[in-house]
Amino acid sequence: MRTAIVASCVLGLAACTGEVQGPAGAGTGAAGTGAAGQSSAGGPSTVGGAASMAGSGSGPGPSSSPLAFLPAPGMLRRLTRAQFRNAVRDLLGVNVDVSELGPDSWNGNFAVIGASTVVTSDTGVEQYQTAVEGAVSAVFADATKRAQFIGCTPSGASPDACVRGFIEGVGRRAWRRPLEAAELERLVTVATTATTELGNAVEGVRWATVALLTSPDFIYRAELGAPIGSGALRYTGYEMASRLAFLLWNSTPDAQLLDEAANGALDTADGIHEAADRLLAAPAGRESIGAFAEEYMRLDRLVTQAKDLALYPEYGPALQNAMVRDMRGAWEAIALDARSSALDLFSTAKVVVNADLAKLYGLDATGLDSNTFRELTLPADSPRVGILGKAGFLSQFGNQKEGSPTLRGKFIRDALMCKVIPPPPGNVNAMLTEPPPDKPLTKRQRLEIHRSSPTCAGCHGLMDPLGLPLENFDAIGRYRTLDRGLPIDPSGEVDGAQVADARAMGLAMATSQDIANCLVRRYYTYAVGHEERDVDASVVSTLSADFQGAGYKLRDLVLATVTHDAFSSVAPQP
Repeated sequence: MRTAIVASCVLGLAACTGEVQGPAGAGTGAAGTGAAGQSSAGGPSTVGGAASMAGSGSGPGPSSSPLAFLPAPGMLRRLTRAQFRNAVRDLLGVNVDVSELGPDSWNGNFAVIGASTVVTSDTGVEQYQTAVEGAVSAVFADATKRAQFIGCTPSGASPDACVRGFIEGVGRRAWRRPLEAAELERLVTVATTATTELGNAVEGVRWATVALLTSPDFIYRAELGAPIGSGALRYTGYEMASRLAFLLWNSTPDAQLLDEAANGALDTADGIHEAADRLLAAPAGRESIGAFAEEYMRLDRLVTQAKDLALYPEYGPALQNAMVRDMRGAWEAIALDARSSALDLFSTAKVVVNADLAKLYGLDATGLDSNTFRELTLPADSPRVGILGKAGFLSQFGNQKEGSPTLRGKFIRDALMCKVIPPPPGNVNAMLTEPPPDKPLTKRQRLEIHRSSPTCAGCHGLMDPLGLPLENFDAIGRYRTLDRGLPIDPSGEVDGAQVADARAMGLAMATSQDIANCLVRRYYTYAVGHEERDVDASVVSTLSADFQGAGYKLRDLVLATVTHDAFSSVAPQP
């Protein structure tokens, strides 16, 4: 088996080409290649391959026995925007603006799954080159940062022990494995050539750093596995270090985790558990939950949501960023601080606010500004409760002027309950009828008219009853009691049980075993990096039972997932 990424680049010094290749993911990647994901003809190439999905991911029917688990094929994954940003920050100590990079690809509702099939265009290659050169230049322009980063004084001599040692150390962290001899020599050659042509040994180190971080070995994660005694494939120790670090820190492994990979500690479930426990306990361990929540709740859409500024003048970057932080904060606090049941997400009264969000929630903003955040508790009688009462959820689903019970209900049923909503027939008009100005109707009344059509009733009957309890919240999640001047009826239904309003719905969902089971399914697909298949049912069943037995604690779910054989086993590429 042979997998390759063919890449080409121009470092401003000399053209270089090469390929990442190797049997069973051993990796003999090209050093100094500055582009990621180009075909040998110079055009875009799709990198990696997702496993063939058996069925729709809904699992076997209630009367069938679970199929025997089979691992998914190995693949290459491009770093998501967040992973690239975090890895560059942790390696260089500077921030990079990832908004200038191409967008993530979303498969199975997660960017980390889409990362195995995303295409990097010629323009994308240039964007990575620009981002890396800018970040490296920021370090080398500061004498103190530069000296700390290099850790020695390049002599300009050939050979230069300082340069060689620097490339070995930074390369090991950047590429998540030790450099092979040929790779090291090529990067040393880049540094030597730059030193000669520019007459400065530090410039040689700078261009070697650019080469390291524009290489496919940095921008892509190779997860291909290697044979074990039984003839099956298992992720190598270094691949496991990468999988753990990017799942739990959303960034590159640290030196200790790479050392554990080297000494075989990540070859056993106990070793993985010990390593994961350490990563979760570190400050960066909040990413294990926060990053999952951000993708699961699709908070990426907040920054692209357009609203009518005449109606919502406060809707801008400060409020949008606060919405993201508030949602992430709820997940992180319940999972890692309180270590309480994940179902408390639907009943929590805790919010994390800046001045902008505090005002939206009707809370005292004294001492706060757009950049100062504080955890507050909503009043006991607040109509807003849990993550479904957060503006970060409510503002996503709607248009520029008003929220959408249908879209809110669809997300709840699909993402939080794992119940698929079929797409509407192609000839259905999805637009609601606008009433005449002198005869206003609430959104509920307009939806009732819409559902009177038999072709609309089925799907809307699954979505609208879950979204209507949230009608007290407008297009940005601000509380209201009137819709077009008429009183709002926020009653709805959760799996056949009537609820009076959003608060009652949140409390009902906080006791739902179905929601707990769905959360396990969603986290499992996020962690392993592929959509759920029928052959995953036995794994999900085991994890669900463990989750219930642990009191639905998210931290325990994380540890159970990474120590399960499904997280470390892999199949050959087809």
